[in-house]
Amino acid sequence: MMKILLACLSYREFTGSEIYFYELGSALKDAGHDVSIYSQFTNGPLVDKTTGISLPTKDTITKENYDLLIFSHGRIIWEYIKDVKAKKVINVIHSEVIDLEQPVINDKIDLYVGIRPSIVDYIRSFNINKPVKLIYNPFDLKRFNPKNCKKKNKNKEKVVIFPGSLDYLRYQPLRYLLDLSVKQNFKVLHVGRNDYSTVHPNFTTQEPRWDVENLYKECDIVSGIFLGRTSIEGLLSGKRVLQFDVDKAGKIKKVYWHTEDNLDKFNKHAIATEFINV
Repeated sequence: MMKILLACLSYREFTGSEIYFYELGSALKDAGHDVSIYSQFTNGPLVDKTTGISLPTKDTITKENYDLLIFSHGRIIWEYIKDVKAKKVINVIHSEVIDLEQPVINDKIDLYVGIRPSIVDYIRSFNINKPVKLIYNPFDLKRFNPKNCKKKNKNKEKVVIFPGSLDYLRYQPLRYLLDLSVKQNFKVLHVGRNDYSTVHPNFTTQEPRWDVENLYKECDIVSGIFLGRTSIEGLLSGKRVLQFDVDKAGKIKKVYWHTEDNLDKFNKHAIATEFINV
């Protein structure tokens, strides 16, 4: 058994990076490890779902000895965890276009992990003299699979689901989808935080929710940016995935149908094993 600390900026809402730590933490716990999650913000529905994992404070984490420290959002969180005593330290990078996700350059860090190939390339652009590894986002395949997310026969309407925080990175992809919806006659369903007031006859939006797999039973196509949590959920659910690549300002660089040959690499239990083995 290993004593493991996960650290992130926020651990409270149903957003991509926060769910990442929930799924990784739960998989490590299921494998028999002693798991803690440190965050500056731990007051939300994600905390309510978390069992068997401790949530230490910034003062208590420096008094413990850990076998493994895995952290993200380094430009902010590093100041709180830099004095943590750990045998191995791993910096996980979740984005290649958000400055907050820049890798922390420090001799204490043993390994850098990118959650998709484009992020691995991004990390290497910093000329870091440490190993860089690709380890994908972790998912619960009991929730996201073609059988569990099969579209209901009674719903004949064509629906594209667009999950994720509707921020400046996703706004232009949303406008693209809405323009296309007029020409091809489909509805766009967004679920997640919404930073914009969007009025369109083909558009509806919902608050973030845990059981998003139930919405996949209502849709034909899943759309998202990069190979993020949204796109992978769609692939695992047996849906076609229309993916957008954007730049730092949210401008669309590429629109394409994304496919993956091996979906087992997204299994959270296999991913937890990868972290232990490194």
